[in-house]
Amino acid sequence: MPKLTHAEAGVLAREELARFIQLLETLEGDDWNQPTYCTQWTVRDILAHQAGAYSGFTSWSEFRRQYVSNPYQKTEKAPIDGINRRQIEDRASKTTSELIEELRKVGPKAIENRQKLPALLRALPVMPMGPPVGNAPIGYLTDDIYPRDTWSHRLDISHATGREMVLTPEHDGRLTALIIQDLARKLPSKLSGQAVVYEIAGPAGGTWQIGKGNPAATLSVKTLDFHLLASGRITAEYAQNQNLVTITGDAELAQIALENTIVLY
Repeated sequence: MPKLTHAEAGVLAREELARFIQLLETLEGDDWNQPTYCTQWTVRDILAHQAGAYSGFTSWSEFRRQYVSNPYQKTEKAPIDGINRRQIEDRASKTTSELIEELRKVGPKAIENRQKLPALLRALPVMPMGPPVGNAPIGYLTDDIYPRDTWSHRLDISHATGREMVLTPEHDGRLTALIIQDLARKLPSKLSGQAVVYEIAGPAGGTWQIGKGNPAATLSVKTLDFHLLASGRITAEYAQNQNLVTITGDAELAQIALENTIVLY
């Protein structure tokens, strides 16, 4: 599986922003008040968060205000929660139309600025942000996580409002593959030298093996359910109780894989 390049990250980010805005433009009325998988946020809160997140990369002063000189980082459970709180509270008085317009304005600029970050800077560790970000390289945050974050919130909004989520192999399938790539870095240490296969159904899915040798177990799941699981929006127990995943082969090994199917979004 090819690694994500900085140039490709820009392509994915621009396409995901466009799809996210297209979804927002279909919403009306009570859609904005619907609860989401992000249990403390409504659909409107997610839009405010996204507008704030993109705004944070439009200038160094705004980046510092959100990520460095933000008092909420010390009062919330995790620094990232403080950043999110700042983003949403800053936009408490804005209408949804104003938030969409802000996102149209700041989104492309933020992506352009992230694309301009030099390789040496992207290789530096992120300032201490606690779990789940930890000390990952800045480039992992800007290239992998930010497009993935918008994608996951498109999923949140689609689910909350009953909208069908647009999925294509070229875009969403690539994002799924990058999740598998992250999973392949952490999961083998849990598998005791064995291998498992993920069969992910749908236009953005595929079949991937994690671990070496003949696979001892297979986990079959639909694409969106896989992402709900891998992002921590649903638990392994919930996925099993709702029959969202089918296990064949070594049940114990598959259970270990299932419970560790979680990466940073």
